[in-house]
Amino acid sequence: MFALLIPAIGKARIRSWSDGQRSVFFGAVPIVGVIVGWPLGVALMAGGAPQWMREIGAGTIVGIVLISLLLNFIVYQVFNAKQREVLAERRAVEAQLRLLQAQMEPHFLFNTLAGVQTMIDIEPERAKRQLESFTDYLRASIDSLRTEDSMLGRELDLARSYLALMQQRMEDRLDFRIDVDPVLAGRPLPPLLLQPLVENAIHHGLEPKIEGGRVHITAREDGGALVIEVRDDGLGPDGPKRPGGVRGNGVALDNIRRRLEGRWGDRATLEIAAAEPGTLARLRLPLETPTR
Repeated sequence: MFALLIPAIGKARIRSWSDGQRSVFFGAVPIVGVIVGWPLGVALMAGGAPQWMREIGAGTIVGIVLISLLLNFIVYQVFNAKQREVLAERRAVEAQLRLLQAQMEPHFLFNTLAGVQTMIDIEPERAKRQLESFTDYLRASIDSLRTEDSMLGRELDLARSYLALMQQRMEDRLDFRIDVDPVLAGRPLPPLLLQPLVENAIHHGLEPKIEGGRVHITAREDGGALVIEVRDDGLGPDGPKRPGGVRGNGVALDNIRRRLEGRWGDRATLEIAAAEPGTLARLRLPLETPTR
């Protein structure tokens, strides 16, 4: 029955089902196969069926079905326990990331407000624009911190507001562009997965560069995966280190990789490569069905 049903339904569609739906499907199909297949096989073979097959009654078939149900229940319980363990580990990693983010935010907030305070008497219009950009960023950031699951559109809003705020600071030294099909906006995406890559592009790629540069964010579907790229034309992964001897936010990248592994195993990847010039960060995630 699997040979008939899986091609008819499609492997991609089955992969998009929830864990519970897949458990029911793979547990029910063998049981239905026994209930339907046994009598049908005996009927088709008619007189050619072995004696023991013809003598099997309904009680025996019911017994086989009950044993199948019991085995299916045991497998489901083991699988469910494993899933709960994985979910607990994933939430622990998420909590660590949120703590790290909360520890970093005060410095960013202080620097931004100090900059506005400095400009407010000298360049009031510029100070007003920066305060508006800061408000947009703060609103988007709070939305991401309050949810366990987000969407690509919401995370792009956070990246956009952050880049607009940094553009107010860096002025002509920063340009950015976001090219994403609006259809993808509703695709599920864990919160604060994209943001560290955008911040890396600014702090370790463009800010140390005298003339600044550009950040380009894209997202597309490719072979059953969501591919998100953050590209900058800054110093590149092998460029000079910032003061303090650190090149790139290794802690943030390690956190992203741990979150990917906890949620998708080896089906999700983060690649960091030279873009000549600059750096390319590429996230590749399994496509998930949007929840409503």
